[in-house]
Amino acid sequence: MNGAKWNVEFTTTNNNRYCWRGEFEDKGFLPGNIYIVDSEEKEKPKIEQEVVTINGSLVVERTRDEIYLNGKKTVRLSQNESIISLLKEEEQIKEAYKEFDKVVFDDNTADRLSLEKFTVDSEIDKKLERYETIEEIRDADEDIKSKLYFAYRNQKPAFHKIAESFIDVFPYVEEVKIEPLTSTEKRAVRFLTQMPLIQLKEKGVKNWIDETQLSSGMYRTLVHIAQLHLCSDSTLILIDEFENSLGINCIDELTNSIASAKRNLQFIITSHHPYIINNIGHVHWQVIARKAETVISRNAEDFNFDKSKHKAFTQLINLEIYSEGVES
Repeated sequence: MNGAKWNVEFTTTNNNRYCWRGEFEDKGFLPGNIYIVDSEEKEKPKIEQEVVTINGSLVVERTRDEIYLNGKKTVRLSQNESIISLLKEEEQIKEAYKEFDKVVFDDNTADRLSLEKFTVDSEIDKKLERYETIEEIRDADEDIKSKLYFAYRNQKPAFHKIAESFIDVFPYVEEVKIEPLTSTEKRAVRFLTQMPLIQLKEKGVKNWIDETQLSSGMYRTLVHIAQLHLCSDSTLILIDEFENSLGINCIDELTNSIASAKRNLQFIITSHHPYIINNIGHVHWQVIARKAETVISRNAEDFNFDKSKHKAFTQLINLEIYSEGVES
């Protein structure tokens, strides 16, 4: 990332406090803004400096030409790749690398209904033997749809809980399954008979409805519910524009499910929707505001919001920075 600086602090599952900071060189204006698509490493911005500390103790320090791990110089490594990636097999860095693997990002823009986007995992049925317990499924390095399939085949009680929560949102659905389409179905293109698909049975409808025919709201609702049940412990779930594609019934149930989740999960959600904002306690709010090139993030406690949800939301939409942005 051309000219970018970062400073990230986080606590791991093992309660270690990491601080990771660094910066890329500034090569001036480049096409594509800060993202470089040139495959030649020499054309990409180099990392100028990088530091990792654990619980306040220095572990890795990097300059333009050298990397020191626990005070000892390493062999020469790529100047375009972060030390979190380069040293991911080192015990102290491995922990941080694994924590970043627990970040799930949902920007709600993927065109998952396009058949061109589907890929066939030829190993998916072999993986069933590897992921049998709920713990193994949660810790699997697989996408959420694959985990849902593993639960459907190997952990029926967990799958039924997910299906029941989904049916609570869509009561006209009576059954959910994840199986390949049968070859006798007229719409079954050959490769769709080789991969498990989410399928719903609606009351009064003869044929099963597969995921290529689901509304984006129904699909997203099922995915979000599955994440609550099947993500590994300590997962950080990032959801941009949470309300997109969701009807009010979905927003209602999903917001309540997230707010009352009993598992060890963290959510960072962006939203403009009054219902969502009102139903997330304002102690958890971060108010993001922008004016021209200046962007700020402020804690709710900076604004003295009322304890009443309704009054707090009214105060929020009447803040000067809400309508005017921030001063540079």
